[in-house]
Amino acid sequence: MVILTNNPKIANLKTSEKIDYQEVDYQTILVIAKRYVVEGKQTLLIHPLSGSIKPNETIYKTIILTDSEKEEIDLESLILIESAEAVVEKFLNNQPVPNWNEKILTDFAWVDYYIMMSTFERIGLKVS
Repeated sequence: MVILTNNPKIANLKTSEKIDYQEVDYQTILVIAKRYVVEGKQTLLIHPLSGSIKPNETIYKTIILTDSEKEEIDLESLILIESAEAVVEKFLNNQPVPNWNEKILTDFAWVDYYIMMSTFERIGLKVS
């Protein structure tokens, strides 16, 4: 399993799974996830827009993928990630992400953290 994130609170978790922490924006996390799907032939384990937070309302995103490579690209994962890219672009074109202050950024990091902790629990991934 690969946990791809731009959230430093997720990056600091202790787990036996690979955490790929990237200091990039929300959109670039989707681009990297797509690279995992296309080049690594890995599969998304959660929807790339999970969490019901609009892409222009937060800067943090965490996505979970398989770590094993399939023989072919997982088309469902590719469609999901490309659809997510289109949605994010639409939201950001309508209203860019404000220049949030540190307190708000910290709050958004915690929101992503708690969403992912719930997801980890649901899929049986132990983290601390």
